[in-house]
Amino acid sequence: MHRASVCRVLAAVALVLPAWAAGTGSASPAEAAGVDLALTGVTPAVARAGQDLVVTGTLHNDGSAALNRPTVAVVMPTTGTLLRSTREAVHAWAAATGPSQGKVVGQTRLPTSVAPGDTATFSVTVPRLASLGRAAYGAIPLSVQTGTTSVRTFAGYQRTKQYQPMSISWAVPLTLDPDPALFGGRGASREAAWAQTLADGSRVNRILDATQDAPVTWAIDPSLTPGMLPEGVDIGDGSTQGDQETAMRAATQGRIAAAAPRHTPWVLPDTDADLAAVAGASTGQSLMRTLVGRSQAVAAKLGGRSDVAWPADGGYTATRETALRRLFRAPTLAGQVTSAAVLSTSGATITPGAAQRSTTGLPLLAYDDALSALLTRTTSPSEGVLSTQQFVADSVALLNELPGTEGRSLFVAAPRSFNPDPDTARAFFAAAGSIPWLTPTTTDAVLGTARRVAGTPAAPVTRPAIPATGGRAVLTSARIRQLEQTVRTVRGVAQIRDDGNEFLRTWTRAAEQLASTRWRAAPTAWNTLSGRVSEAAKQTTTAVKVSASTINFLADSGRLQITVTNDLAVPVEDVKLTVEASNPRLRIDSQPPILRIGPKSKATVSVRVTALAAGSVPLRTTLTTPDGTVIGQGADVQVRVTPTGNWVYWGLAALGGLILLLGIVRTVRRRPGSGTALPREAPPA
Repeated sequence: MHRASVCRVLAAVALVLPAWAAGTGSASPAEAAGVDLALTGVTPAVARAGQDLVVTGTLHNDGSAALNRPTVAVVMPTTGTLLRSTREAVHAWAAATGPSQGKVVGQTRLPTSVAPGDTATFSVTVPRLASLGRAAYGAIPLSVQTGTTSVRTFAGYQRTKQYQPMSISWAVPLTLDPDPALFGGRGASREAAWAQTLADGSRVNRILDATQDAPVTWAIDPSLTPGMLPEGVDIGDGSTQGDQETAMRAATQGRIAAAAPRHTPWVLPDTDADLAAVAGASTGQSLMRTLVGRSQAVAAKLGGRSDVAWPADGGYTATRETALRRLFRAPTLAGQVTSAAVLSTSGATITPGAAQRSTTGLPLLAYDDALSALLTRTTSPSEGVLSTQQFVADSVALLNELPGTEGRSLFVAAPRSFNPDPDTARAFFAAAGSIPWLTPTTTDAVLGTARRVAGTPAAPVTRPAIPATGGRAVLTSARIRQLEQTVRTVRGVAQIRDDGNEFLRTWTRAAEQLASTRWRAAPTAWNTLSGRVSEAAKQTTTAVKVSASTINFLADSGRLQITVTNDLAVPVEDVKLTVEASNPRLRIDSQPPILRIGPKSKATVSVRVTALAAGSVPLRTTLTTPDGTVIGQGADVQVRVTPTGNWVYWGLAALGGLILLLGIVRTVRRRPGSGTALPREAPPA
């Protein structure tokens, strides 16, 4: 108890963060006009007793006059309103601008002048940094400045260990970019899209390069491991994909598979399906369960797990948990990633740890929002230095909330849009690994701990009030219904096309990708891909149709001839035509046989009918695939029915008799002596 009390006292003064006003610098205002400072290193990230701190950077002259041997100073604030060691104080210092008043703890003067437009490097040494701190460990706020220009940062230190260290785990998503050209019909645009997505220097490869040797859990979209999905789902024998795409996707899959054992992989639902958008909705359940189920086979091949849900918005509610459990049937749901902020009660001063458990028993991995945001800032060397040192300061402020408590854990999760500079991110992970109050662990270990902790009373039962992260959901209820219908239509029309297997793989896969989380970052791109999938399905449903015609039917019974046209460049088969009369004047006695129609061809079928009354009868014609998917367009087929009946035969007999009688009369009139008398001959004279 005595030691814990001492730790708390030391923690209260571990970080001195005043709200200083801008003050004097180390160069005249004229000398520093138009100066841009950028840090390239603060080494070490956490100084031990007796170690010097080295701050390096660049000074760029943006002005119109030369800078005469400018001086760069490192200032530690010592006056002003003193704030206790809190995370809010860390964030406030990092966001502040302008030089600080205080003690110059290190400085250097550049050996030469800096001409307009030129850049010079500098290095400043702060001797025995740890001796400047008031407590046994902590982080010191520093201002690196010249004239009116300043860069705010921190320097961690530790003279002695007087705390219980916290464990830290990491997770980084490996997902595709929101590019609609990645899926759909083959061609140059698709090849170019995959080349851009998976080539050296692409976002996917930058993440792989940055995390290759870091203790990071990879959360993998199975779209990046297509050869591990069930046969026929994605890339197959190369009939749909080009050779370049096939090779690049296979290479990326191989790289992921080779490194997976070092990264305790999670496999996300196929396409990284947007669980947050669909959980609790009345639509999309069947599709989402299918996408969730596919990840299990991929996880088995990678030696990972597929039973952890990671909704893009970071939200947790009891209602969502119930919905996610319905989606995760095989595998069953074993945990959920959530934001620590949604588990915090209003006014709380203690940040929730990584290992949490819902009141219904679901393990929750709560990522720290602020620390996760700092990981995201590793996009350039200068940003990486600042984010690394703020990470040191923020983590020690978090430690000081409960410095004597054993078993605390942190979880840092990158967003789906994570796009690091590999060298910067590697330096960030290396620096984080050197922080003495943080002990590396795995996400599996944190999940195991979460299963044993008490249910958190802070877990809300209603939707959290904080803004969601990850962008607004693209999948509305209407779009989910549209997506389900599109998938059904694509599967249906594929059954009748001669190239059905290729068509099915190509466009079903494209339709399933519309369920992905990635479109939150590019809603317009979702519309583009959706339009292409709908157009592909519509091409078949409108190209096979019944030709409009008008038929005169002059009989009591017989056959009608109906023409079906195929405007596609491929044959269709197993097409069923159903004919119905719209009124009882005509009875359909039999339906036509199943059709096969060649490319750009027509087929004529016969339908046996019986006429029951005279009049016009519109026919309702329906073309369907074997699974009942309706294709074709409504055709205007009109039948003019004129039934014959017994009177026709009596009429024909009478007509025949009349014709016979007229023939006899005409014959008789033509016999000799039966016509007009010939004139007599005159007697001889």
